[in-house]
Amino acid sequence: MAAPRSYAEGPCCSHPSAAPSVQQTLDEMDFERGIWSAALNGDLGRVKYLIQKAADPSQPDSAGYTALHYASRNGHYAVCQFLLESGAKCDAQTRGGATALHRASYCGHTDIARLLLSHGCNPQLVDADGMTSLHKVSGERGERKELGRGHRVPDPGGGPCTWRLGPQEAEAQERRKLEEEKRSRLERFNSSRINLENLADLEKLVQRQREKRLKRRVPPRAPEPEVKPQPEAPLEPVDLEVFLKAAAENQEALIDKYLADGGDPNAHDQLHRTALHWACLKGHGQLVNKLLEAGATVDARDLLDRTPVFWACRRGHLDILKQLLNQGARVNARDKIWSTPLHVAVRTGHCDCLEHLIACGAHIDAQDKEGDTALHEAVRHGRYKAMKVLLLYGAKLGVQNGVSEWGRRGLAPRDSKD
Repeated sequence: MAAPRSYAEGPCCSHPSAAPSVQQTLDEMDFERGIWSAALNGDLGRVKYLIQKAADPSQPDSAGYTALHYASRNGHYAVCQFLLESGAKCDAQTRGGATALHRASYCGHTDIARLLLSHGCNPQLVDADGMTSLHKVSGERGERKELGRGHRVPDPGGGPCTWRLGPQEAEAQERRKLEEEKRSRLERFNSSRINLENLADLEKLVQRQREKRLKRRVPPRAPEPEVKPQPEAPLEPVDLEVFLKAAAENQEALIDKYLADGGDPNAHDQLHRTALHWACLKGHGQLVNKLLEAGATVDARDLLDRTPVFWACRRGHLDILKQLLNQGARVNARDKIWSTPLHVAVRTGHCDCLEHLIACGAHIDAQDKEGDTALHEAVRHGRYKAMKVLLLYGAKLGVQNGVSEWGRRGLAPRDSKD
């Protein structure tokens, strides 16, 4: 039997289809990466993948809802069937006491309700309002609370106590806002209309409009004299100091002149800083490409043995970091104190660079000369989001540094013996 199609009507704790903010909260990150988002969107393939990766099908999210609640409410029959076959608890209750059967009944998903009952779901369970699933079916659908605003369960994103909005609800809400705005504009227009009771009123209105047009009339401007472009003066030879300064200030003409005259793209100052170091620090992507094409060494080291990758991570220039790694830069390079680019990204709090380094094979538990890992640095500098990312990617909490401090220092209380 073919699985029934999904339904969009009715309230629920659904998740927005588009990112509501540039800054995503940690609870939202957990929701998106967990099984709940896949169940909400009916993504059976991802649900199967997460279950195979040992995800608990009955694990609730931060708002108390399981994947079965989300799938039952949104009418995803195939997802519900797979979750039940994988051992999901069909009688799991939210903080408001609602089961998946409550959700399916309230939204009119008869096939899913039959499926839940066939797997032993108890129809006698009541929610916080003392209502069973039968009450949900017999209740008037017209009395549903707008967009699922029900028992004021806190949103995992930390926002007001409302349900998450699914794609259809979000679209309906947007349409309603546009209609209200259109109605308000029409009301303002009608209220501002002039009552023309006779021909004299019309003549006065025409005269006022004519006077306004006359006031707005601007006399024509005299044509500006044409300015002939002056021929550019030939650039003087560029020395090393000017070349490095031009790399920091993104003056491509000076860079081109220096390279055209046969200058060395790997030339450096007394601290062994090359033009590529400065371009990566300042975020000049086109200049980085030009220097690399001219033969600049992608892993050139300054006096502290730091490569351009370190300098890009220091300011959080993700695009330049990708350019360098695509050109073969070493992701696990070490400076004189054995720090890696991962340490630098954590110290400066650039989590986008941090995640890209991990995705490119950075050693997440690499230690510097004092034994500090990136997790030590995150705790020391109070980079909570970086801690979250490192732990999500499997950073070890038990690594000790040179002063016998654990990576979880600041995350958990110390033992009394420390």
